Amino acid sequence: MNYKNSNVERQIITKERMKEVFKKVILKKGRKQKGFTLIEIIAVIAIIGILSAAIIPNVNGYIKEAKKVKVVDQCRKVVMAAESYKLRNNLLAKSTTVSQMKTTGGVSKYLDEVNLSNLPDGTTLEECYSVVNGGEFDLGSDDKLKTLTVVAPETPKAS
Repeated sequence: MNYKNSNVERQIITKERMKEVFKKVILKKGRKQKGFTLIEIIAVIAIIGILSAAIIPNVNGYIKEAKKVKVVDQCRKVVMAAESYKLRNNLLAKSTTVSQMKTTGGVSKYLDEVNLSNLPDGTTLEECYSVVNGGEFDLGSDDKLKTLTVVAPETPKAS
């Protein structure tokens, strides 16, 4: 009978021991992690890299387009000033530059407090008309209109 009792005792001890081991394992798994693994950090960096590679070219295009819209707006203000001057006075020559318009008595009042920082002083009225009417143009490194690159839009031919 002693032999059987010792087996029973062994089984009880092993069951109790197993309960302790399971408690330790369960408690370890139940604890929250205090940081990120290296693989998680690398995955996040890779996702950020992919998203930035897709977004940055679009943002740069929008910035360039906004700068061009600013130039068109400033050319529109010059054209409106010339048209307003034309209503009361003589017609301005198409070769009149922005700097001449700023100093001409009748035209300068229409350009008071108008920011023309993106138009070089040598920009002509004709170039401003071309830009306003949809002509193609480029910007310099200083975000100013390159006066040599203004191309007038093609006019449709009558058939």
